[in-house]
Amino acid sequence: MLTNFRRLQTVLLIFSILLATSPSRADFTFIHTTDTHIGAGDNVNLDAAMYRELRTLAPRPAFIVNTGDVTESGLEREFAAYKKVRDENLGTEIPVYDTPGNHDARWNPLGKEGFTRGLGEPLWRSWDRENVHFVALDSTVLLQHWGHFDQEELDWLAKDLAKNGRERPVVLGFHHFFLRDTRGGPQQVDNYAALLKVIAPYNVRLFLIGHGHSDIQWSINGIPAIMAKGLYQGSYHQIAVTGETMRVQRRTVASESAPQTVLTIPLDQQTAAAPSWRAQVRLSGSEGTVTVEPGKLPAQTTFAFSAGGNVTPLTRGPDGGYRGTFKTDRWMAGSYTGLVSATLPTAVAGLTPIYARAIPLTVVTAPGGKNTPIWTRVLPSAIQSRLVRAGGLVYVPTMGGSLYALDSATGRTRWQFKTGGALFSVPLVDSGTVYVGSGDHFIYALDAITGKLRWKRETGGSVLAGAARAGEVVCIASTDRKIYGLEAATGTVRWTQGVESLYQSAAITDGTRFYLGGWDNKFRCLDARTGTPIWTNTFGRSFYYSPAIGSPTLGDGRVFVTSNDGLLHAMDAVTGRVLWETKPMNLGYSGPLLQGGTLYNASLTGGGIVRAFDAATGTQKWETPTGSVIYDSSCVASGGTVFVGCVNGTFSALRQSDGALLWQYQLGPGHLLASPAADDERVYIANMDGTVAAFSAVAP
Repeated sequence: MLTNFRRLQTVLLIFSILLATSPSRADFTFIHTTDTHIGAGDNVNLDAAMYRELRTLAPRPAFIVNTGDVTESGLEREFAAYKKVRDENLGTEIPVYDTPGNHDARWNPLGKEGFTRGLGEPLWRSWDRENVHFVALDSTVLLQHWGHFDQEELDWLAKDLAKNGRERPVVLGFHHFFLRDTRGGPQQVDNYAALLKVIAPYNVRLFLIGHGHSDIQWSINGIPAIMAKGLYQGSYHQIAVTGETMRVQRRTVASESAPQTVLTIPLDQQTAAAPSWRAQVRLSGSEGTVTVEPGKLPAQTTFAFSAGGNVTPLTRGPDGGYRGTFKTDRWMAGSYTGLVSATLPTAVAGLTPIYARAIPLTVVTAPGGKNTPIWTRVLPSAIQSRLVRAGGLVYVPTMGGSLYALDSATGRTRWQFKTGGALFSVPLVDSGTVYVGSGDHFIYALDAITGKLRWKRETGGSVLAGAARAGEVVCIASTDRKIYGLEAATGTVRWTQGVESLYQSAAITDGTRFYLGGWDNKFRCLDARTGTPIWTNTFGRSFYYSPAIGSPTLGDGRVFVTSNDGLLHAMDAVTGRVLWETKPMNLGYSGPLLQGGTLYNASLTGGGIVRAFDAATGTQKWETPTGSVIYDSSCVASGGTVFVGCVNGTFSALRQSDGALLWQYQLGPGHLLASPAADDERVYIANMDGTVAAFSAVAP
């Protein structure tokens, strides 16, 4: 009897351990909303009505995931209004997990810090509910429209998923979409392949995505992705989770019908396993060849190769493999990403599974005498700001918080200085000192040769703007809505001047006055010694069109600045009197470059047009399309050549005299938002994947 009793005790103990360690399998429901855009139109009332509907759902949702564009402009009052609308109409019983969208980060007066302050929520995080692991990510780029996952975030995600394990189902939510289209064109998220590499070993079962304002679903490497219209447009997803499936229902007010089931997703990891197949791409002369070994994929699987928006279907050969050829005769030299896609014949979870593999390609030579880099470096962080060349060094600020000083001839690191926040601020090199602001709220002064800290000064906000120095005063703006005048030698605050919004561009000086523009529609001239306003001009019909992004320039007694409504303004530097303005021509977000009596300015639209203007009259001299969209990248000139970068990675060289396109180079998959630097020998450029490259500045 005693033996039987002990056996029973052992069985009960094992059973209790299994109960304690087995994941909970209780059913629950959660909601996916997106793009609330509080601050635009009548969205306060429209979103309020939708929240009241969500509050009455049965069963009550366990929580809501809101995938970005919480606000229209990222203003503090908009975040406060969002919380008020949400809490008053939804109640406090249903938690909401918000992710940032481009509208929350692009114009935010505090940068990304405005999101965390405004909502009291982190930029990324994870949580568990019953048998499912949820992750909310930040896909935004500081002060930009585009998408990117920072390396720090990807490192965190890798650790988070490793702790979660390979079997538990995972749901990922973020704002920007990618691989909606596998034709090889530009993606909203430039480093989506890095994200897919991190999540590949794990049981990711669903992507929750916003940004596109569409009620759609698609497959990202066999994983369902869902997008909804904005909540104010009357759309959301209701997702019921059981032990075996997730059932996705879409509610669209416009349909005036009950929610419709659009996907039923099995949670078993076995169904999430990526198929095993191999792809290879070879370039030879003006042609490329793609070959695919399909492995165990069904015979009805179709394959295609795409790059630059062109699709090449692959045909099956007698050996069971697939093959196709494509032309590269119009490709410029540089780095490309091709996509080999496999479309499976059988639907899974209500979707046709499509698997896309990014294949890096390099064109070493191309027709027409295109240029190639003298050297390249890949830094471990995104680069978004202007590079600066001085004293044999190229200074590169990174979004990972480090300022690198690279040898201009070789690209080797001379020194690296780490701050506690992102470096969006354009470094100023003056009299042997580098002045730069950081997202950690500090302004730093470093020895230009050694990188050693000379002083640092704390402000009340992120320092995203660039500095200027007049005599012993350094002028730089902070997101605490102050412009600072600091002692150049010590960092002691000599004066401050209040402003009304974010200032992100670099200040300039004529030695006695500072000039700078911001998102309050103001272009200001301040006395360098006292900070006293001398004159102020107002540009732009709303804050969206402020003279805020492109840094101004000076010369011949005039100061020039672009406003975001596409105008170039010329003012008397002493009085502020407007001397001339261009007609609206979408000059975009680049700052003007003045050289030899001519202004050079890049355009957002029209194929990324670069224009030249007479600085005295504003008369246009020439215009040349680069063929790609230009965002924040501004022109630099050397050796009779103008250089500028395009968002898709194209780096262009144009002849100064007539705008003739001399050569182009494809820098790689990262968004190119930085502005180049140049000296008499070389020009330097960088992009969001951390690549820094040097080219000859001598015209071919």
